[in-house]
Amino acid sequence: MKTEKTKPVSEFRQDPISGDWILFAPLRGGRHKFKGRAKMELSKNKCPFENPSKFGNAPPVLVYQKETGNDWFLQIIPNKYPAVEPGSCGPIHKKGLYKTQTGAGFHEIVIFRDHDRYLNDFTKGEIKKVFSAYQERYRSLAKEKCIEYISIFHNHGKEAGSTVPHPHSQILALPIVPSDVSHSLNGSRRYFNEHNKCAHCQMINRELKEKKRIIYQNKSMVAIAPFVSRTEFEIKIFPKKHFAYFEKAEEQELAYLADVLKFAFLKIYRNLKDPAFNFFIHTVPVIKNQDYGHYHWHIEILPKFDIFGGFELSTGLDIISVAPEKAAEILRK
Repeated sequence: MKTEKTKPVSEFRQDPISGDWILFAPLRGGRHKFKGRAKMELSKNKCPFENPSKFGNAPPVLVYQKETGNDWFLQIIPNKYPAVEPGSCGPIHKKGLYKTQTGAGFHEIVIFRDHDRYLNDFTKGEIKKVFSAYQERYRSLAKEKCIEYISIFHNHGKEAGSTVPHPHSQILALPIVPSDVSHSLNGSRRYFNEHNKCAHCQMINRELKEKKRIIYQNKSMVAIAPFVSRTEFEIKIFPKKHFAYFEKAEEQELAYLADVLKFAFLKIYRNLKDPAFNFFIHTVPVIKNQDYGHYHWHIEILPKFDIFGGFELSTGLDIISVAPEKAAEILRK
């Protein structure tokens, strides 16, 4: 007696670069509700970023003015409560089986002028200006002694780690290459050595051909719901042309990037009801004596809907309840 073949309730997918496995379980998607981020209340007169100098912050290291008027659009200041601070990076010390190193580096905050105007409200020109500022500080910090990696990221909402509701990004220049970045770089190098091709370029070409997970694209940039997504509605934005260095991206490329980001931020706000999210730039380390030609810089946007449970924490295996194909469909609407 034949039994009707049914569709599997779940599917494991492996990332070709990192080697990580993700479990997609669409049946669990019925639990998913778009509730938006938790609102953080803080009046302007008590906000430390509304007038940074008034709250005892150090003078800005970079200021961009608004296109019209005399007001500033963004300013970058040293973090008043830094995770790392300028100083001698020093050697690595061994303490038995342990190793330590001085927490030297730079921790800066990119503050946007308007207290309650978020990235989805920005024009394409304003988003381009933000990324130009990121580039300018990146290039400056890359010249500092001992710096090996510069992390640029943005936390939107309490669930994403933001402690001040006033919109801002952060820049951390570190004397080490973080493990997640090393993981990505090593996977990219391994794939290139085995296939003599960029893994990210292969991914982009396949997605452009299949079109199922494409969210938006223009002449230079493409936004994808990755085949192996780490969170529901993850978005990766790539330059279509292979390039390893974000800080060297040309002005016209930043304009195309701003166009894709404007689309992505609006869709997250409207179609997902403004959830908390993180975005960050993955680019190559500052280290000069390494060849990173195999890498492909990109931006990752990770909305926050769920809290990791015991399974995720004990196995390192994430369970995703919305397939990227469905996520792309929702975000395109």
